[in-house]
Amino acid sequence: MSKLWFFPRRNAILIVLLVSALVGSALIGLARTVAGQAALQAGAPGIVSYQGYLQDGANQPFDGTTSISFAIYPTLTGGSALWQETQSNVSVTDGFFSVLLGSVTPFTAAAFNQPERYLQATVDLGAGATTLPRQQLAAVPYALQAQEAASVPWSGITGVPSDLGGSYENVIVVAKSGGDYTSVAEALATTSSAASTNRYLVWVAPGVYAETELSQVRQYVHLRGAGPNATVVTSTRSGGTPGNVSATVQLDDNGWVSDITIRNSGTGVFGIGIWSNAATRATVVEHVVAEATGAGGTGHYAVYLNDAEPTIRNSRLRAYGATGFGTGVNAALGVVNVAGGFPQPLIESSVLIGGTSTTDEKSCAGNSGTGFAIQYTSTAAQVRDSILCGDRRTIFGGVSGITRIAHSQIWSSGTINSYLVETSGSATILIATSQVIHSNTNKLAPGSAPTSLQCTQSYKGAYSDANSACE
Repeated sequence: MSKLWFFPRRNAILIVLLVSALVGSALIGLARTVAGQAALQAGAPGIVSYQGYLQDGANQPFDGTTSISFAIYPTLTGGSALWQETQSNVSVTDGFFSVLLGSVTPFTAAAFNQPERYLQATVDLGAGATTLPRQQLAAVPYALQAQEAASVPWSGITGVPSDLGGSYENVIVVAKSGGDYTSVAEALATTSSAASTNRYLVWVAPGVYAETELSQVRQYVHLRGAGPNATVVTSTRSGGTPGNVSATVQLDDNGWVSDITIRNSGTGVFGIGIWSNAATRATVVEHVVAEATGAGGTGHYAVYLNDAEPTIRNSRLRAYGATGFGTGVNAALGVVNVAGGFPQPLIESSVLIGGTSTTDEKSCAGNSGTGFAIQYTSTAAQVRDSILCGDRRTIFGGVSGITRIAHSQIWSSGTINSYLVETSGSATILIATSQVIHSNTNKLAPGSAPTSLQCTQSYKGAYSDANSACE
């Protein structure tokens, strides 16, 4: 996946663009050939998933609809467009948008028959059109040329990269049309034979997939999308307890979820994006946006771990919408110890937000309930190189267990009666070589043990030293 950074010429618009996996018949055909299931179908046009982030002239994320024009050129400047289209009524929420290039004017292989191609975007947010500098395309769109290739038996290929199916015995494609399934839950339900010697890749093309049944990622199954915000699996599932009945996705031990958005907008008592039970560190959540955003209810969790300790990296977890301060919980990550053993989830290079902010990980204020970045009970979470922000409490540690945080930023909002940390029993939070930012002088909520928050080699917002209590 290529990253393209466009900087504005005027109107102070910033677009961060992600050109993700090629979809349509070309990639679907490729996936099937990798699995040894079918040959590529020649002659059918492809589309390219394109994601972006828009800011207006005040450097604020744009909300609304807009028209965006795209074109592909053979040179960095000048020349004639080899392909172009205008997408009208592009929906932009909190600055983020996702479109499928080629859905208005289909691509053909001829548009990519030379090694250099440049993408140009023009957007108007109401102050006049701005044409952004062209950026060179990376290799992904050239997969269109695969339509002209013959099918090769899987047994005859050597040196195949693992992300093209080399480590999977089975590949299933989910797409709005042209795939093996149109439902993520239905596709995952066919993987019951998965084992260490019979692995599955369930690849989900760009689009929003509204599911009513639980999407269960079993052991040795990899659920992979075309990129967060490009592939979205969503549900309104909710229940009276924090279990899989309340979750959009269940992640089992040795399962893997990546490159996808998992959302729960249920309005019942509990709503959970990803629920995991008794999973080990071999279980992975990577490059995922996990959200629990329903209005109402009393417990929203982007990720809820029940005796589980998966590895979560390069991901964004966000929860809000449950109401009632002190009763409604909005936690990016919830970790509980039910059967003993002190589960120790690992969080790396991720953003955890418990609050209503959708634009800035440092501004998680405005929650109508109680927002936490992490809420744990008798566990020992490990966090590094991440950003944590909670509206009322950034971290709550209950009963016992030690959460260790290093090389991170820990924020709490300026909402009245908000604190960096609250603990009960012997729960402890240790912070090292990190930045702690809070508008209140006292970082510990009343009733917390004075020694339950300890800092070393850490600093405040203005980069002044933070003492052992992070004050």
